[in-house]
Amino acid sequence: MARTLLVVLGKKQKQLIKINKKNMGQYANQPDFGTFASDVTISNTISSATNLNSSALFIGTGGDVKVILAGVVGPFTVSDFNAVNNGGIQYTDSTNLSTTTTGSGTGLTVDITAAAGGDQEILTITVNTPGTGYENGDFIEVIEGGQGGVNQAKYRVQVSAGLPTASEAVTFKNLSNGCFLPVIVDYVLATGTTATDIIAVK
Repeated sequence: MARTLLVVLGKKQKQLIKINKKNMGQYANQPDFGTFASDVTISNTISSATNLNSSALFIGTGGDVKVILAGVVGPFTVSDFNAVNNGGIQYTDSTNLSTTTTGSGTGLTVDITAAAGGDQEILTITVNTPGTGYENGDFIEVIEGGQGGVNQAKYRVQVSAGLPTASEAVTFKNLSNGCFLPVIVDYVLATGTTATDIIAVK
């Protein structure tokens, strides 16, 4: 269903723009035009589900808006592993195992499954706690109590950017009715946002 938005073009001139939730034409005071518009549900959850994917924001009813700008990411953390040896010897299915590293990272723990017989090598490995400070190419070894440090499983880590946090948000104060935010955003946070009738435009 179309929505009617009031956009202030000047001190005296006002123009009504009807925005269809799937398609919209050129909008006032912007150099480009949008082809998609949708209502924004504000949330303090920062995830792929709440990511607005580099949208402009139209503020229907003014107030404060707390946003995380497009492209802001969190710390780089370990996301995957490449095996260097054959999974070590004498492991058992375990969670939250400690690791050592050749780099400067700290805090990485892993969950593993291991073969029930033979060398009892690690079959699968996943991140439990990603830690901080790791870089692509760092080597880690997986420590399991009672394993004795013999032929420990060794992996090369891969890192990727984490999600941003609320501490990286910016609050725009006292926005007027019917204006566009002057930045492109990925998230609108509930805490700190008092404006309503917010529409994401792309």
